[in-house]
Amino acid sequence: MPQQRKPRLPVPSEQGRRDTVIVGGLRFASALATGAALIGIGFMIDWGVQASNLTVLVCFAVLAGLLAYGEIRYGGRAARAEEKRIRTEILQRRFRAASDPGAARNAYPPARLIQMMTDGAERVTEYRQVYFGSTIAAITIPVAVLLYIGVAIDPVVGFVILALVPFIPLAIWGFMKLFRKTSANSRKQRGALTVRYLDAIRNLVTIRLLGAGERVTEELRAQGEKNRGAIMKLLAGNQIVIIVMDGIFSLLLICATVWLTISRGHVLTPGEALTIIALTVLLLEPLQQVAGFFYIGMGGMASQKEIRGYLAATSHLSGPGHDLQKTNEPGTSTRPALLSPSSKGAPVSVDEQSHLATKTATSDREEKGEAGLAIALDGVNFDYGRGPVLQDLHLDVPTGARVAVMGPSGAGKSTLLGLLRGSIPPQGGSITIGDRNLVDMAPDEIRSLTATVSQSTWMFTGTIADNLRIARADASEEAMWNVLRLAHIDTEVSRMPNRLHTDLGEGAALISGGQAQRLSLARALLSGRKILLLDEPTSQVDIESEGHIIDALGALPREWTLLMVTHRPSLLRIADSVHTLRHGALISEEVTHVHH
Repeated sequence: MPQQRKPRLPVPSEQGRRDTVIVGGLRFASALATGAALIGIGFMIDWGVQASNLTVLVCFAVLAGLLAYGEIRYGGRAARAEEKRIRTEILQRRFRAASDPGAARNAYPPARLIQMMTDGAERVTEYRQVYFGSTIAAITIPVAVLLYIGVAIDPVVGFVILALVPFIPLAIWGFMKLFRKTSANSRKQRGALTVRYLDAIRNLVTIRLLGAGERVTEELRAQGEKNRGAIMKLLAGNQIVIIVMDGIFSLLLICATVWLTISRGHVLTPGEALTIIALTVLLLEPLQQVAGFFYIGMGGMASQKEIRGYLAATSHLSGPGHDLQKTNEPGTSTRPALLSPSSKGAPVSVDEQSHLATKTATSDREEKGEAGLAIALDGVNFDYGRGPVLQDLHLDVPTGARVAVMGPSGAGKSTLLGLLRGSIPPQGGSITIGDRNLVDMAPDEIRSLTATVSQSTWMFTGTIADNLRIARADASEEAMWNVLRLAHIDTEVSRMPNRLHTDLGEGAALISGGQAQRLSLARALLSGRKILLLDEPTSQVDIESEGHIIDALGALPREWTLLMVTHRPSLLRIADSVHTLRHGALISEEVTHVHH
C-alpha cells in the first residue's frame, strides 16, 4: 500500500518561496551589476577613458543601486504579506479548534499562540523573505566573482582564493551548532514571560480580590530578569561571531587576495590588478550577512520550527471544508450515538444517525404543517458530564420572527447559543437552521449560517470601516451606510470628523459603549446572514443606548430573524413570542408588550 504523502505545511507558503527566490535574485543581480562597473574601471585604466565606456560604467552603477533598493523594498513588502498569511492560517485553525476536542489546545495555550502570531510570525518572515534569499545569493556571489577572475584574468588568483571560500559557510554552520542552545533558551524565556503577563492581565480582578498583587509583581520581575539574562547571553554570542568572522576571515581573505595579486604582478596589467583588488569588496558579501545571523537567522529558524509544529498538530483542521468526523479512525465518531427506535437500544452508525435525525425533523414539521422555519430544534439534549443541561428541548422559530428566550443563570441559555453557533458539538436530537441539519456539518459551516451580537462588544483598533469590513471585506461604502442606518447609528457617524474613516482607538475607547454595540449590530447585518443571535445585547449599556438598540432591532425588516437571549424585560416589547428556559426545557410565556 503506497505511503500517503504528508500535507505540505504553509511555512513558507508557495508565494513566500517565490518571494525568497526573487529577493535572492535581486541581490545576485545587484552584485553582478556592481562587479561589471568595477571591471569597467579596470578596463578604462588599460584602454583609456572613452565616452561610450564611461556611459556603460555609469549605467551599471545606477542599475546596481536600483536593484539593491528593489531588494530591500520587495523583501520588506513580501515579508509583511507572508506574515499576514501565517497569522491568518494560525488564527483560522484556532477558530476551528474551538469545538474540536482533538485539537492540541493544552500544548498550545492562547499566550503561546499570541507569541507565534506576533513575534514568531515576524521573525519567520524576516528570516525567509529578507534574510534567507539574500544569504544564499551572498554565498554564491564570491564563487561567481572568483570564477570570472580565474577564467578571464588570472587562474592562480581566482582558483586559489576560491578554494578558501568554502570555509566561510562551514564557519557559519559551526557557530550555529555552538550557539543554538543560547538562541533556544532566549526564545523559551521570552515565551514564558508572555504567558505570565497575559495571565496577569486576564485575571487582574481576581488578583486584586485575593490580595496577590505583590506576589504576582515579584513573579513577573523574576521572569523578566531571566528573559533579560537570556537576551544578554544571546547578544554576547552575537558579538563573538561578528568579531571572529569580520576580524579574522575578512582580514585573511583580503590579505590573501592582495598578496596573490601583487605576486602575480609580472603577468597582470595595472587594470587587471586593480580589478581583482576592487572585486574583493564582493568577496565579503557572505560576511555581511553574519551580523543578522543571531537576530534574524537563528530566531527565524526556531520560530519557523515552532509554527510548523503547531500546523502539523492541527493539520486535520486545515481547509474550508473541515469536518471533525474525518479526523477520527474509520468507524468511530466524536458524537454520542443515538439509539435506533427499531434496534432495542443498539447504537446506530453516524450515517444512520444523521439520516434518522433529518428524517424525524422533516416529518414532524410536515405533520404539523410548519414551513419556512429559520430555526428548528427537535428533542435536543446536552450534557457537560455533570448532569443534563438541555433535555428534550423543542423550539420552532419562523422566518422573520422575533423570539425571546429568558431564564436564570445556569439554565442553559449559553449552551443553546453555543449549539446554534457551532461552538459546541451537538450530542442528540435535531437542530436545523434554514434547510441545513447541523448534525452533519462542520463547525465553521454552522457559524456561517448565523450572525451574533454579544453582550461584550469587541472592536478592533482601526476605523469604523475597518471594523465593519471584518464581516465582509469587499463591502462598499454604500452598503456600510445602509447597515449603519438599520442600526440607527448613521446620523452619529455622519457627524464624526472622518465619518466612516474615523479611528475608534484601542478597544473602541473613542466612542461610547452604546455606539460600539450598535456598530456590532451593523457589522452583523453587513455579514449578509439573515438569522441574528442576540446574546444580552443591551445588558451593558445605559438606558438611552438601550432604547436606540431596541428601536433599531424592532425596525429591522422581516427578512431578518431574531433569536434574543435576555434578562431585560424592555427587550421583550419587540418579541413575537417569549420562552423561559427551566430545567433544560423551554416553556412558552404570554407576550406582554410594554410601549415606552
